Amino acid sequence: MKQKTNTRKRRVPRVPSESQLTALRRSTTARKLATVERLRTAIASLKEKKREISVQTLFEECGLRYAAIHRNPEALALFRANSTNLVAKKKQTRRKRTTSDEEAISPRDPLLAYKKLQLVERLREAELQAQAAKQQLAMSVDASMKREARIAELEARLAELEPYRSFVEQMRAQMQREERGHFGDLPPLCKSGILMVVFSHT
Repeated sequence: MKQKTNTRKRRVPRVPSESQLTALRRSTTARKLATVERLRTAIASLKEKKREISVQTLFEECGLRYAAIHRNPEALALFRANSTNLVAKKKQTRRKRTTSDEEAISPRDPLLAYKKLQLVERLREAELQAQAAKQQLAMSVDASMKREARIAELEARLAELEPYRSFVEQMRAQMQREERGHFGDLPPLCKSGILMVVFSHT
């Protein structure tokens, strides 16, 4: 017997709007700036303590890992400009070069110091991260819209049932008034028998 295959097509997430993408970019920029400020504070603290500035000492000082620094070009440039080992290597290299060679090689933009292979890897990583963020945002927006639609549906059903609830409350109040007015003097057994008859007819 052949098994039935699932022919249901996978639902494609909705593409987020431009405003949502703008909010996402602002959030990413804020996190990058916070990382740079956190790194700058840690470097100043290590200099004040006269300690070596390295990946390990920075992690001990502020909890930042090298992966977080490496993903942030501005933070990476700040680290390379203050790293004890890198600064020492730069001084040794400068002694071997002339002033003209130094001016021609040292770039203004930190990204110019990367090799082509590193730039390609960073670009691909950024594209994958952006694509994953778009998909996650689209799924979040879709789930939020479903919740709002469900809430609206339940509110509509409650509005439809509201007249019936009011009618039942009125009937209950009327039956209680009639019960107190007509059967107040009867014994308890008679009251219960009459009520059973009334409810059986209703």
